[in-house]
Amino acid sequence: MNILLTNDDGVEAEGIKVLAKHLIKEHNVIVVAPSEQKSACSHSITIAESIKVEETKIEGVNVKAYKVSGTPADCVRIGLDKIIKEKIDIVISGINRGVNIGNDILYSGTVSAAIEGSIYNLPSMAVSLQITKGKDINYDLAADYALKVLGKSREKYLRNDVVLNLNIPSLEKEEIKGLKVCSIGNKIYDSYFVECIDDDGNKTFKLEGKMNDNLDKGTDIYYIKNKYVTLTPLHYDLTNFKILKETTNIFEKSN
Repeated sequence: MNILLTNDDGVEAEGIKVLAKHLIKEHNVIVVAPSEQKSACSHSITIAESIKVEETKIEGVNVKAYKVSGTPADCVRIGLDKIIKEKIDIVISGINRGVNIGNDILYSGTVSAAIEGSIYNLPSMAVSLQITKGKDINYDLAADYALKVLGKSREKYLRNDVVLNLNIPSLEKEEIKGLKVCSIGNKIYDSYFVECIDDDGNKTFKLEGKMNDNLDKGTDIYYIKNKYVTLTPLHYDLTNFKILKETTNIFEKSN
């Protein structure tokens, strides 16, 4: 398969390096990733300034790679429109440093890059690994699961209207109970701003937060906390189809 590989942690991040190393064993991989850290930039794109693209090398991986001055979504757009000549079979984004579960997916550059692939009518997948203080970061384990999902998708489920959001808990392989296909959960952090004063005496605010105890059963948050790998099918159409008819009856009939 021809794979466009991107991320939001930057082209030099360990996660994308490890995933590329695993993918090139069986696939043709082209890396188009941000030149620097772009976490939590969501689906923003660059419109007010030019985007710089440079060919680069990823240490220890024999792969064609480009670094882009823009966002993860920019990387996918410019990669497909201007850089890559081959027909791409799937867009993969990751491996992200930290899970993208619950409503964090709305802020995630990793997930947004995969969604951009879907907007281009390409099958797409986002891959993220939980980071736990004091534990080793096992990107190889996350890459193994990404390849398993990719293999199964290739056989039975390579859809161009779905983004597969894959999250791997921070555990040893033997500790993981299995893989669960599930819905996204709700808010996972109780966020707040800490007020500070900078060196010039100006008031500044820094975002802090702690994970809450929201454990709605059947969601990605629940299963990650219960030692499962999670897989959630996503779509960029945000229409609430459950209340579409009700909303139509209220607003169209009132005119």
